[in-house]
Amino acid sequence: MAAYAAAAEKSKARADDAWAKRVAARDKRSKPSLPLSGYAATYRDAWYGDVEVKQENGRLLMRFTRSPLLVGELQHWQHDTFLVKWRERTLNGDAFVTFHLDPDGKVREARMEAASDLTDFSFDFQDLVLKPR
Repeated sequence: MAAYAAAAEKSKARADDAWAKRVAARDKRSKPSLPLSGYAATYRDAWYGDVEVKQENGRLLMRFTRSPLLVGELQHWQHDTFLVKWRERTLNGDAFVTFHLDPDGKVREARMEAASDLTDFSFDFQDLVLKPR
């Protein structure tokens, strides 16, 4: 038990350090390329199905239609990247969502990646390709 606790604490310390570095490198002055309404759409991923991004009360919300617990607020991180913070906090699966634009300034696709090294790998965020429907 002691060995497991020590290993878990070491992993948490590494993840905390990685997060601190990410926060320090963040361009806090950047703005999204589009108004929030420009990101709002229904996106589709071959595996996860439909993912809705809606603007509500001046914020963006993301909802995975096949995974009812995956509902969260998109908070601007930098440029066209947002941090989705899931309402169900026990998931421990917050993720970055980066919107890629086409030459006309429309969202071509969105990609995700786990925000923490401690995020359960089974979320497979890095494998999603969210295409506007």
